[in-house]
Amino acid sequence: MRQGLLASILLSASLLTSQVSASDVQPSFVNSLLVDQQLNKKVDELHQYLIDGDIITLNFSLNRLSMPQQEAVRFMLVQQIEQKKLILSPKGTIWLKEQLAIHPTYTIKEQGNGYVVTKLAFDYSSIASRVLNQMKKDQQVLDFILAAEEHRLVLSEWLVGEPHEVRVRQSIVLAELDSLTPEALGYLVSQITDDPLSVWLPTTEVMVRLAQLSQSSDVYKILWKMRTDQHSIAELERLSRIAPDPFATQQLMSATNNPSLKQNAFASLAQLHPLPQDVQQFLLAKIDHIQDGGAVAMHLANYGHTSWLESLPTTRNKVRKQHVSLALSQR
Repeated sequence: MRQGLLASILLSASLLTSQVSASDVQPSFVNSLLVDQQLNKKVDELHQYLIDGDIITLNFSLNRLSMPQQEAVRFMLVQQIEQKKLILSPKGTIWLKEQLAIHPTYTIKEQGNGYVVTKLAFDYSSIASRVLNQMKKDQQVLDFILAAEEHRLVLSEWLVGEPHEVRVRQSIVLAELDSLTPEALGYLVSQITDDPLSVWLPTTEVMVRLAQLSQSSDVYKILWKMRTDQHSIAELERLSRIAPDPFATQQLMSATNNPSLKQNAFASLAQLHPLPQDVQQFLLAKIDHIQDGGAVAMHLANYGHTSWLESLPTTRNKVRKQHVSLALSQR
């Protein structure tokens, strides 16, 4: 093994003499190091030290390597941690954090059409940063689930703070809500529905996910009162696709209380064939409404309910007669 490493070092030295500078290397040279059998065996050896928590021996063996072999091995070892998703011991985690403070020496230049880009040849610090960020997020996921299951998590505290941290935590909520037990989910939902005087609400994206998973009409009522955005619009469209499911239909009727959503909600209800009895009653009451009645009647006529409109008694209801007559005349 020593002879193999020596040969690799001598080869590297001869190749380096052709480089522009001590830190500027060719991509072909970088690739030759990454596929070198002796260096890869060294990576496996250091990997075992890492698994065993023998960081002193790991660093000693790594630092004995000459440059640039040392950088190549360091890069491959950190890359292996990421690719194999290794669970590191506390000592291993500390070692990985130390790699952030070590600045890679060698660079490569990529030439394009009129430009030159300089990149690190062995960018182990970026990989280490990526792995550490993922480890932090994994720990946050575990913290979220445990706190929710133990009824300790307060959404109004979890989802506030620095913008980047809030985005990370919100992504955890959205990804992990469906992994919670019904009791834990109910605990989170109650924080939204049981305090009507609360001035804090999560984003519509979180509200939509809570509503979907909890199937809570109370959550939907609050959602429809919030400012309309792409998430609430997408949820209305999803409900429209699964109607005439009774629960979905009920939420579509509830959504008509939102000025920005009501026309889409009316149109979705009018597309149901046949019209469920509760929807008929709901839409009939809306037809009698001075402000919304004309649009509701028009939706019904446009979606093939002219026979039902014609069957409605209008003699004693001038508003209904006006709306129905206008809708039918447009056909």
